[in-house]
Amino acid sequence: MTRFATTLACQLAAAIPEAAPFIEQAVKAEPGLLESSLIAQLRRLVYEPFKAAAKRGRLLRTSLLKGPFLIVIDGLDECEDRQDVQAFIDDMLKFFKKNPFIPLRVFITSRVEQHIHSHLKNGQVRLENLINHCSRDDIDTFVQTCFEAEKKQNPIIKAYIRKHGDWPTKKDKDQLVDHIGGSFIFASALFKYIVDPTDYQSTPMDRLPHTLNMNPGLDTLYARTLSRSQDLPHFSNIISTS
Repeated sequence: MTRFATTLACQLAAAIPEAAPFIEQAVKAEPGLLESSLIAQLRRLVYEPFKAAAKRGRLLRTSLLKGPFLIVIDGLDECEDRQDVQAFIDDMLKFFKKNPFIPLRVFITSRVEQHIHSHLKNGQVRLENLINHCSRDDIDTFVQTCFEAEKKQNPIIKAYIRKHGDWPTKKDKDQLVDHIGGSFIFASALFKYIVDPTDYQSTPMDRLPHTLNMNPGLDTLYARTLSRSQDLPHFSNIISTS
């Protein structure tokens, strides 16, 4: 989130010219501001300039006519620094708690990642779960279609079904659909994990129960996939962090 605050500040200055002088003043008064923490930057470059501009009157009149101003943050879960994300959410909530009547709102979209969802569970926040707007039947049909196609071509699954009966059971499939929620991206990634043909250490029948015990979210799924691949040749050369 290196440029997060400065990006918001630029957009704020463009959308609300009255805030621009306060942003410039903050930068001039603190030459090292752009090297400071994300929280300090957001306070000095976004929250305080907006608050100062709002006191001038026009913003209040505009908000009364059109509603509050809106900051849209799409895909917050794609930010890699979890600590910064959590700090941003916590500080944002503190700001609005101190300024409940300020004509500003923040609209955040994100996958259900634990480090985000747990911090947004607050009385100040209105959470809207897209599962309520996505038919469970659609996810169920997608999962059923994927499994039916795999059962026709996967010899391990064929052998299991001949010996033990149909797979997955309706109970397991229903649990999987509930676990997926309303995300087709998660459904697709989870299905690929279950039927992964490169995993010779376990079978799809072994991996299905594991998926039901995972915390919801792609991060957990990716971490599990990488952890079981550590013994592959050249893994450490291909996968690295800095």
